[in-house]
Amino acid sequence: MAAAETDFGRYMPETAAIYSKPGKLLIGGEWYSGTSSARLPIIDPAFGCEIGQLAAASAEDVGQAVAAAKLRADDETWSRMAPGSREALIGNLADVVERNVDLIAELESLEVGMPIGVAKFLVGLSVQSLRYMAGWPSKIEGRSIPVGYPMGGEHFACTYREPIGVVGAIIPWNVPFMIAIWKLAPILATGCTLVLKPSEEASQTSLLLGRLAQEAGVPDGVLNVVTGTGFEAGEALVRHPDVSKIVFTGSTVTGRAVARLAADTTKKTSLELGGKSAQVIFGNADLDVTIPAVAGSIFLNSGQTCVAGSRLYIQRKIYDQVVEGLSAAAKGLSLGHPMDPTTQLGPVISARQRQRIESYVQGAKDQGATIHSAEEAVPGGDGFFVAPAVVEARQDMTIVREEVFGPILAAIPFDEPEEAIALANDSEYGLSAYLYSQDISEVLAVAPRIRAGRVLVNGTPPPYPSIPEGGCKASGYGRDQGPESLDGYLETKVMLITVK
Repeated sequence: MAAAETDFGRYMPETAAIYSKPGKLLIGGEWYSGTSSARLPIIDPAFGCEIGQLAAASAEDVGQAVAAAKLRADDETWSRMAPGSREALIGNLADVVERNVDLIAELESLEVGMPIGVAKFLVGLSVQSLRYMAGWPSKIEGRSIPVGYPMGGEHFACTYREPIGVVGAIIPWNVPFMIAIWKLAPILATGCTLVLKPSEEASQTSLLLGRLAQEAGVPDGVLNVVTGTGFEAGEALVRHPDVSKIVFTGSTVTGRAVARLAADTTKKTSLELGGKSAQVIFGNADLDVTIPAVAGSIFLNSGQTCVAGSRLYIQRKIYDQVVEGLSAAAKGLSLGHPMDPTTQLGPVISARQRQRIESYVQGAKDQGATIHSAEEAVPGGDGFFVAPAVVEARQDMTIVREEVFGPILAAIPFDEPEEAIALANDSEYGLSAYLYSQDISEVLAVAPRIRAGRVLVNGTPPPYPSIPEGGCKASGYGRDQGPESLDGYLETKVMLITVK
């Protein structure tokens, strides 16, 4: 890990070729360098070095992308495409993505630091999401409504579901391809159009998605990709009056700012925001299953997942045993280059993120926490690696209250189930929660009282296409995946006919 620069010999020739020239913007089916000469660096987090450059979209570029999306949204050959044709198109895209899993995964691994095996698995889940959504266009239906006024007369009423129009999507850097698919798939199913603004820290898989969509036959202007900063490109997208809706995945602080800006033009918004998900282990849990599941929830992708179970509440009688087991699990993880098949934890996304995580750990130590860290496992060199750690904490500590977004688990004991429920709900966030118990009555009594978008029991299975993803409280509103995701891209129109 001491090398000063990226060894592209580890990667496919196509990967090296992509980084050899600056990225461009996809607007209306054409690839542009953009109106600004500014370029954004692409950093390899495993080595801390620049490996390429991105176009930095200006407000003018974003305006052109919105205009292209609106032109296509207003075209009835797209918005009123026959359901069978729409289903076939989404199926084509799924096939094209599946043929390019290795390339997509390499780009994701290179820019995010995600272990290559994890990256391939998540791209595979994205293919499943497309195939699931391909079945929906023929099932988007209205309803007929019986009408009877006191003054008499005969009337007929029905509803239609119509595409909302141009959607602006702003996505994060942690699992960019999968989240881009979560936005694009229902947009294709409903007949909307999309301007996609990926994070400037991980944009290449979104740009590749644009090329794959063209290969699959997605009409020009349906998917437009603008790379750039949130301050310029992101804000221009949110402010644009021709954008009907903004879907945002990212931090709660930024999501609130997006919602305020969107309100100025009465845009609809869907926000999938931060998380500080609670994991609760009851005294009867099967620890042979529970400890690996808890570790997987927080250490996957170096803790850089919104649903990471970063708060752990353990029934006191098994507290020491669980902390010891999780500390051993953390210290047993293999940190290394994301393309090494033996690597379990790669680097975090940036030097800034590494510093942020380390400051939370130091702050917990200053507040009296006990830290069980795997510092000796961190590779040398200039990469952005962070030691996984288990922190014996208190509920009032900053590391328990705020989202760290790293491989850091805060553990706290509890005595009775009522206390565990109160502790789990004592957070501004409400994205996900995890319960471990062999008593189904205990699970059924506790799960409904946890304020979260989902509650997982005795395991941490990955996202599934038909299961909605999203949260409550400061974790946002709206849903990705499942039938619920379609609602965010459809308007309901009523037709009321006076018969006589």
